[in-house]
Amino acid sequence: MKLSVIATLAVLLWAAPRATAQDEPLRLMREPGAFTDVADAADGDDPYDLNIRAAFRRVRETATLQRQEASALVPGYRDVADWEHVRNLLELGVDFGIYKDIALYARLPLVLTDTRSLTATGTAASEAGVAGDSEALFPLPFESRERSGLENLTVGLAFSPTNQARHRWQPTWTVLLEGRFSIGDLIEPCAAGGDCGDGISDGTHSVAIENRLSRRYRYAEPYGGLAFRFAWAGRAKDRFAPGGELAGYVHRRPPMRGHLAVGVEIIPWEERMKFQRLSFDLRATGTYISEGRDYSLLYDALGTSAHSLLTSPNYEGVGAGFAFAEVPFNGLTDVQAHGEVTGTVAVQMRAARYVSFRFETNFTYVSPHFVTFTDACNSGAEANGADDPRVGACSNGLIDPHYRAVTDATGQRFRVDDVFRLGFNVNATVQF
Repeated sequence: MKLSVIATLAVLLWAAPRATAQDEPLRLMREPGAFTDVADAADGDDPYDLNIRAAFRRVRETATLQRQEASALVPGYRDVADWEHVRNLLELGVDFGIYKDIALYARLPLVLTDTRSLTATGTAASEAGVAGDSEALFPLPFESRERSGLENLTVGLAFSPTNQARHRWQPTWTVLLEGRFSIGDLIEPCAAGGDCGDGISDGTHSVAIENRLSRRYRYAEPYGGLAFRFAWAGRAKDRFAPGGELAGYVHRRPPMRGHLAVGVEIIPWEERMKFQRLSFDLRATGTYISEGRDYSLLYDALGTSAHSLLTSPNYEGVGAGFAFAEVPFNGLTDVQAHGEVTGTVAVQMRAARYVSFRFETNFTYVSPHFVTFTDACNSGAEANGADDPRVGACSNGLIDPHYRAVTDATGQRFRVDDVFRLGFNVNATVQF
């Protein structure tokens, strides 16, 4: 009995130091994971941080274009075409630390190639194009002109009110304020071989605010983020509201976006003295895109259509006492609200103190939604008396001059289904 007690105590005494050693704090690098990391300055023997980034990104999106069945008692859709959109981009960036956990950053994406195509499928394979009344709305197959150039410039401020690397009991909290501004030549609806420019910028501007939070637990750093982006027409104001600020428009701004991201960065190996680290990043992101006026996958096809109901302008304000406004169709359409779910897998390698690499792939599923979804009437607009010609056949409100029955009427609308987006990104960063 005594021997068994002594043996038990000996085992416990031997095991106790080992358990304590396992629970000792890790000597971690003085920086959080990539999701919440901010370049900083005035920090010990590091008076400033300057990070220069270069990334190559390739994105391929596929979808099935469908059209609503006009005569079906139960709403249905028929496949019209297969959509493919391929983009290759070179993104240049810089981060400049201006104080502790405060940095300015800029991103400049250069679109190397942008190709888009519609290939006939289903019953449309035997047609000369997509029919609209007695005319074809657009031919199939349809290819857009290959585009390239500058798209936008992003500038922002990143700030970490709390940083776990400075105070172990606090999580890392990062706030980003960002502006994205259209630069370069504006995009125009264009078919392959057409006599039009190859600009790629959509002419819109936007601002975004994002909150990010992470906390390191030995070999793992879970994180989450919530962001909201508000966009306006900017340089493309005349495209989103042709004819001016008319009362009948339901939508004359791009969609707004909100997204929620959750993930974890796993750090299986880290060498603090050599500033080396290997990590794996697993992330899921959900995005909501509100209804709005936008450049859809039919922007080129409808924007270059010779159909008489699209080439003839609409009007608002016809009659005594009302200003005459001509509203041409330019390819933009009202797009229904929808959602996206993205999964991201990345490997990040901090090769040395001043060099790091990131290899990332992501897969996005987009929910089915209409891409020609303009309301016939703006119920929120008030008529100027019973004789207001802007009322037309509307029982409430005014006629929306964006409305085109050949694409927006129930039974004539287009929608997308089976939308998938696959992206690949390689990023190299040099840190000073």
